[in-house]
Amino acid sequence: MCGITGLLRKDRPIEDAELLAMTAAIKHRGPDGHGFWYDPSHRIGFGHRRLALIDLVGGAQPMYDDTRTIQLVFNGEIYNYLQLRQELQGYGHHFSTNSDTEAIIYAYKQWGTDCVKRLRGMFALVLADDNKRELFLARDHFGIKPMYYYEDENYFAFGSEIQAIKAVPGIQLDINWSAIDQYLWLQYIPHPQTAFHKLKKLPPAHTLTISFDGKMGTPQPYWHFEFKPETGKTEQDWLEELDATLRDSVQAHLLADVPFGAFLSGGIDSSLVVSYMAEHLSSPVKTFSIGFKEEKYNELAYAAEVAKKWGTEHHVEIVEPQGLDILPDLVRHYGEPFADSSAIPTWYVSRLARRNVTMTLTGDGGDELFAGYGRYVQFAEQQELLPLNRKKIKSFLYPFINPIDPYKFPNNVAFWEGKSLRNLMEYIRIVPFELRKRLWKPDYAQYLQYTPPLFASTYAAAQHLSPTNLFQQVDINTYLPLDILTKVDVASMMHSLEVRPPIIDVRVAETAARIPTAFNLAKVNGKYEGKILLKKLLNRHFSHDFVYREKKGFAVPLEFWFGQKGNQQAYLREKLLSQDSMLKEVFNQRTIEKMLPYRHFSYAIWSLLILEEWLRQNR
Repeated sequence: MCGITGLLRKDRPIEDAELLAMTAAIKHRGPDGHGFWYDPSHRIGFGHRRLALIDLVGGAQPMYDDTRTIQLVFNGEIYNYLQLRQELQGYGHHFSTNSDTEAIIYAYKQWGTDCVKRLRGMFALVLADDNKRELFLARDHFGIKPMYYYEDENYFAFGSEIQAIKAVPGIQLDINWSAIDQYLWLQYIPHPQTAFHKLKKLPPAHTLTISFDGKMGTPQPYWHFEFKPETGKTEQDWLEELDATLRDSVQAHLLADVPFGAFLSGGIDSSLVVSYMAEHLSSPVKTFSIGFKEEKYNELAYAAEVAKKWGTEHHVEIVEPQGLDILPDLVRHYGEPFADSSAIPTWYVSRLARRNVTMTLTGDGGDELFAGYGRYVQFAEQQELLPLNRKKIKSFLYPFINPIDPYKFPNNVAFWEGKSLRNLMEYIRIVPFELRKRLWKPDYAQYLQYTPPLFASTYAAAQHLSPTNLFQQVDINTYLPLDILTKVDVASMMHSLEVRPPIIDVRVAETAARIPTAFNLAKVNGKYEGKILLKKLLNRHFSHDFVYREKKGFAVPLEFWFGQKGNQQAYLREKLLSQDSMLKEVFNQRTIEKMLPYRHFSYAIWSLLILEEWLRQNR
């Protein structure tokens, strides 16, 4: 696990200070060491910050092949590197370290750019090939590790975080207001866009090449996940196959030469991961949990039950509204507006873990791969209740249903459109179109978006799937990499902590893709439940009441902190409505003022609060 940076100057040689500044900006990602490489012309340079987890002595980067014609900087972990090493030695390649980094270099020498198809793990890598005279960039299958890049007439730059690229004095970053509108809609900005023009995200499972003279290609996909359910197997068959696959993945993700542990929320996924760890390890698992005083959001009792069952070395911390004090630091590290409020507890649990270990496992990915989100359940329930005469029931009930619960019942008639893209977008939106329309001042109304391009293309490619698989497919291509994985990567690396998600593994995903929906989303005791197979695996160790309880998720109690009776109203007014507010330049403050007292606007208000802080930092 590391931080990587690099620069290609098209107009003149690189100044050492430029690469030093880029690398220093991500020092937190790698406190154990640093390294640099320049090509002979000094127009291309790599910078690296290292967090040592495998081969603590021999894994320093940038790393070279034996002919010194291949140079690599790499962020992540390759879990099958020992198998790759053995295979590559059979082809005559000689290794001088025991690191996974060197396995990537010789995999590239053997298989070229197709080498990424053989890597099992999380990675963002950049390789300089002197023979081809080009740079090769690649990002892992699911986008666990980040890769940002920038290009203009003078520069090509890349980095693990936006602030590494911002550190180059000559690079000019102008705000992309269309991306900001998508942020308000979704709480993140879909790839390949960022909050700045000319600065982009490399999508998951994509590669990119750029020649040494600065000619850049277009991102190319090397892998595509798609649900392809298979028939003919019983539930017991799937349970045993999934059990073996998850067990193998957890064991593979434990490869490290440093102390490690696990995030334990008390939910299904993290509890299952800890269970596999406890069965495999001979010493107690170190577990880390975060909770809140607001009982609606607190799962510490369940985490404690898991810790007691497996005899873990358990650590707990409570997060209170004062947790907002870390907001400026969070915004700076995310680099662009990012409004998943669970970044706050993720920051705290990462800090708690780093005091004890260098690496943790987490349960991320179970909801997307195994249909665990409440919106999947809600959609199944609503479609079952929907009569054939949709127009009649729409005209009769819609005026009454919508005001009751605007979150349970989507905020426009798309609810009646089945698995349409419009319906799907209503389930995931934070600030709906009509509210965004009232927020933007007239001069900025041109930036309003109806459908983010990434969602349109993902939906179009997945229309043939069942409704549940369609929703999952869109989430795996959007919400998972752009929200969940981004949140964890940044919040954990702020504390120099590596986090590995064994459920988000190529082999686990390929198994999940083959499981029919009915084995993941079905009725249990008369009501729909998601993640049926995962719950049945966990039910082998824990009671029915523990497993089949209401899902809480890993959210912050914003409705209590920000609501009319919350203790943050004065804070919000100072930030969002003061004379020096940055938002007043682009948004109608009267609209914001009307939103403040109401709980159901809490997440929209949080998005505006994040945006205000980001604009202050990027004047």
